[in-house]
Amino acid sequence: MMQSLASPGLNLSPTSILILISITTIIFILLRKHHQAQALSRLHNCAPAPNENDRFRYDFLGLFKALELAYHFRQKTSLPYTNALFLRYGETYTSHVLTFRLTFTCNAENTKRILSTAFSDFDSSPLRKPLFEPITPHGIFTLDGAGWKKSREQLRTRLANLRKIIDLKLCEQHFQAFLKHVPPAGQLFDIQACAFALSLDMQTRFSLGESVDALSFTQSPEKNQFLDDLLFVKERIVQDGFRGPLRHLFSKRRFLQSCRRARQYVIDHVTRDMERRSSGKEKHTDEEIAQSADQALSILLANDSMSTTLSGLFYCLAQDKRVVKKLRASIIDTIGLDPPTWSQLGSLHYVRWVLQEAMRLYPPVVLNARIANKPTTLPTGGGPSLTSPILIQKNEIIVFSTWARHRLGTDFGPLPETFSPERWQSLSADMIGFIPFNKGPRVCPGQHYATIVLTYLVTRMFQTFEKVEDYNVLPWEERISMTFENGNGVLVGLS
Repeated sequence: MMQSLASPGLNLSPTSILILISITTIIFILLRKHHQAQALSRLHNCAPAPNENDRFRYDFLGLFKALELAYHFRQKTSLPYTNALFLRYGETYTSHVLTFRLTFTCNAENTKRILSTAFSDFDSSPLRKPLFEPITPHGIFTLDGAGWKKSREQLRTRLANLRKIIDLKLCEQHFQAFLKHVPPAGQLFDIQACAFALSLDMQTRFSLGESVDALSFTQSPEKNQFLDDLLFVKERIVQDGFRGPLRHLFSKRRFLQSCRRARQYVIDHVTRDMERRSSGKEKHTDEEIAQSADQALSILLANDSMSTTLSGLFYCLAQDKRVVKKLRASIIDTIGLDPPTWSQLGSLHYVRWVLQEAMRLYPPVVLNARIANKPTTLPTGGGPSLTSPILIQKNEIIVFSTWARHRLGTDFGPLPETFSPERWQSLSADMIGFIPFNKGPRVCPGQHYATIVLTYLVTRMFQTFEKVEDYNVLPWEERISMTFENGNGVLVGLS
């Protein structure tokens, strides 16, 4: 057959014929995928979403867009920048960044499809795995499919019995440690730094069996080193996520060293905790220890909803004496001044509204992304009316903004950028546009844990204090790490 094709008239060698066949096959596959995508587009009556061609007409490689994104990240203006683009183009638009096609959205229906109704059409590990693999190679952030389901189920099982894992007496101990950092008579202090340390102490006690003592005045050098390593790793992961392929231009030496030290610290503490739980009677395999270490690191690396929520809450409360007074009165009228019991936590309705409003305005995860694993669609955002479905190609990256959804969405009632806990009297935390913990199968498994602990802490804070003094002279400056923080701190006084 090969000989007959390589006839003198055609003058083709066997190697040339193989190359020709390969090229023809590739073209056929590409054409087939194109026709399949177009058939999907016609089936759903898709129309193109707005794009940024009016600003980047000749930026074919998406280089200038990448530089613009990097500029706003360095200037700490990424969130107002993306909000301005949503106001300009609509709730969904497309762009090109370093040859990649990206779709940006803050539309509630589109986000619902990404997170819930078409969950299996989108993956996260292709984006996250290169970032998280050095610190947690088999953790929940690096997996999709069956591996993710197994890891997720193990984590959910661990968090299933909240009454067993949340010891309110230990919560009170951590709260008392926090109080030691509050200066008397309403003097200035950075409650964000204290809230972050408080959250770390509670997270490490839960995940490692021992607190890292971030609030302690006598923290050991070993724990201090682990804390430094963990914070550096978390910050570098987010920086590299924003840099995209450009992250390869930056040295990773310190990052990899910090990953090794932090992982070894966790392995050592997880091993001791497992031996303590089994009273030394059961020998655990290296695989079991590594799996437990990945779970613990997944908890410690996750976006810290507790410290972000407390920071955002006190930033808002410092400017709203009415809510402070109402919050304290609601707590005292409901349960008095004694620490709340499990049965009382559910009755603190105004505390819940205040926390939900803080999470709405200052969500732990302000931006998130998925990558399409097949041709699929989003339900709205295309055509002249911006209401037609849009086609999403395989390997297209979808960036969805929780920050923009919570602040631009009309579904939250009038003046969505203002702090108003009363809006939750007629709203539900289950509404599709409210996504501080995500939605669908990848919803944060620790959301109920965080909500209960936050309710306890806020209740104790306003059983103890009745005034919040505002010492913030600068506006909130975004600092996007694995937590979302105010770069200027949250400066308040409590009395």
